[in-house]
Amino acid sequence: MKIALISFEYPPDTAYGGIATYAHQAATMLADRGHQVEVFAGSRHCAGTEVEGTVVVHRIRVSQKIEFIRSVVPIFLERHRAIQFEVLEGPEYGADAAAIAQAVPDLPLVVKLHTPRELVAAYEGQPSLPGQIRTRLGALRRGIHPLRDLERTHTIEADEVAAPSWALGKDLMQRWGLDPERVHQYPLPFTPNPKLLEIPLHTSTQRVTFIGRLDIKKGVVDLAEAIPLVLAQYPTVQFRLIGRNGQSPLPNLDMQQFLTQQLAPHLDAVEFTGQVKAAQIPAYLADTDICVFPSRWESFGLVCLEAMTAGRGVIGSRAGGMAEIITSDDLGRLVPPQRPDAIAAAILELLQDPYLRQRLGQQARQKVIADYSAEHIGQLQEASYQRAIAHRQAAGHRRRRRLL
Repeated sequence: MKIALISFEYPPDTAYGGIATYAHQAATMLADRGHQVEVFAGSRHCAGTEVEGTVVVHRIRVSQKIEFIRSVVPIFLERHRAIQFEVLEGPEYGADAAAIAQAVPDLPLVVKLHTPRELVAAYEGQPSLPGQIRTRLGALRRGIHPLRDLERTHTIEADEVAAPSWALGKDLMQRWGLDPERVHQYPLPFTPNPKLLEIPLHTSTQRVTFIGRLDIKKGVVDLAEAIPLVLAQYPTVQFRLIGRNGQSPLPNLDMQQFLTQQLAPHLDAVEFTGQVKAAQIPAYLADTDICVFPSRWESFGLVCLEAMTAGRGVIGSRAGGMAEIITSDDLGRLVPPQRPDAIAAAILELLQDPYLRQRLGQQARQKVIADYSAEHIGQLQEASYQRAIAHRQAAGHRRRRRLL
């Protein structure tokens, strides 16, 4: 197939989070499976086309993310005239492919769900009015205008809606009225760093690690409330928080400042690393026993898969996609969202029983190897594209019959 993947976020220029990770892994996986894949991505400092392995990447230079939706269109149309793409894919977040879909209405469209702005707002909590104003002004300065309606309409118009978890797919079917016949679930592609598989299962670092953006949705406020409960019983345990800074519940403090205040009596047991490069993650995981991801909502959970591949004791959230990854107590522990006591209890259980933790880590690693291979996910993604193509062809036939 000739596949056009539209994603403002794409490493290294715009490697901001999970969308960038997905786009890169999906493009590589599909190209390795013999498809012609071209990525149209954003950049704040360069423009042009380059070949990365077997993937062609077109960079569109924009000063603000919101400009990408329109700026990508002429670049795409030029390439489409030359090679005639068979299917188009873009994320619902930001509706990156919306203008292309309007310009080429006959091209089959797959919208990949990540987490739309409507859900982000729902699970971020309710900051004070000054905090909301401060967030909105900051978003406008970064070029992230309110796009909720466009995200919804773009997704509704897709031939195929690909959900990484049923939790996300069902939520948006209810919120947005998506056609259940067009929503299909299959996991995100996951190609683990080989160094994760080299990490020994039998570690004893007495360290608990969180990886993710430091924001309300990721549950770091709830983790902060759990930390003193753990330290009361295990005062030698160390906590490490890895990730970009985000918004806190207080408008005058970022999240690291907020957590520093909340954990003031325990700061000798807490480390903030800030955002780290992906290549550094295996070393950090090798230096930890337990990973905790207590999100108030998670569409999927790539960091959860990384921790499972590393054979760590993993504690995830029941809210969202991680419950579809940690499917039994033989793989890890799930905790309810916004329950610091449950987070602390799960951490203490794995600290108190190293054999249990190591057994869970071994079985989690085996599950990732078996269930998230490129061969398995690649077939599912190819089937998704074929459904989109078939749906668009059927819609075209119906339109032609009506004109007769």
